[in-house]
Amino acid sequence: MFLPQRFLSISLISIVVMVCLVSIERRLFGISYFSERMPETEPYNLWHAWVALSLSLAAIHGFTRDASCFGVPVLRLALRREFGVCIGSLALAVAVAVLFCLDADTFSALAREDNVFEWLSALLIFAASAFFAAAATGQLRAARGGAGRVAWLAAGGAGGFSLVLFVVGMEEISWMQRVFMIETPNALLALNKQQELNLHNISTGLSELIYYSGSFVLLTLAPFIWLYLRKGFSLGRLEAFAPSVLVLVASAPMAAFNSDNWSMLPTQMMVMMTVIILLVIADLALRSGLWREFVVLTATAILIVAIQQLFVLQAHKLVRIWDPTEYKELFIAFGLAIYGYQTWARLRALAPTAELPIGRRAIAG
Repeated sequence: MFLPQRFLSISLISIVVMVCLVSIERRLFGISYFSERMPETEPYNLWHAWVALSLSLAAIHGFTRDASCFGVPVLRLALRREFGVCIGSLALAVAVAVLFCLDADTFSALAREDNVFEWLSALLIFAASAFFAAAATGQLRAARGGAGRVAWLAAGGAGGFSLVLFVVGMEEISWMQRVFMIETPNALLALNKQQELNLHNISTGLSELIYYSGSFVLLTLAPFIWLYLRKGFSLGRLEAFAPSVLVLVASAPMAAFNSDNWSMLPTQMMVMMTVIILLVIADLALRSGLWREFVVLTATAILIVAIQQLFVLQAHKLVRIWDPTEYKELFIAFGLAIYGYQTWARLRALAPTAELPIGRRAIAG
């Protein structure tokens, strides 16, 4: 059984470090570690970022060492449409950053409730939910047609994704409260930060941390891990659920849009690990002679650093300190939509026949 011991050890150390940082900031500065606040560049904040960078480098290096037994990962040449999707996502991130530099008021207005980006985020999440629902339906038919236990597992997994994403999409638009002019129940008025008909604003900091961390694991970390492990494991039909490098790169700009939550170790590590992962894959592309892919991956990493630095150093120009996270959620939704489509397309392409047992392949090379 493969166990990434180095990666898990660094993850445990990161949790211990975060507990220590929570105690330090509460006792020395009298502030809540997970509170929304302006990013700062004082010596303590720079030390904090250095700690995050050190842990991020150690985690990625540790994982690549752990997975070295499977050989060097193999990247394939990106299709033209995949290349276009990545370029489009990157161009949108740059356009949003330029908009903030030129007109912070418009940047904020477009991030408001019931505006174009909130609805676009919700529609993309609903699209992902629909793709998973279609995949679940198809796998149920395959399972009843004799495709075996794995088809039942695939149907359950796709159905679970569909349900979770539907709830996330409805939370994004407050369960269509403003569309149907629904009054917020009295029980929620005192609890909800924005007096809306949703649950995530009852404890905004915690709910955002969970959502952003889960998105990072699914859309960034999982594709990177599977890139290294796919030569050594066979999951049969369930391999359709492994996010691709396209999902990683297309959603990567989500890492750059942080301001009010920048001071937290998980946020900083997610940004830094995303950049490191992109550079590691860029190195693989360079070694394989994939120059287009190398340029796109490297440019994405550089622009994430530049955009994040912009929102740290120019945070005082923000109309609302949390406005960048509204754009962050758009890129998360974009990645989820691509992931949903890819999973549906892969499962749809499978013949509804009995599956080979799930197991471990012989390690090539």
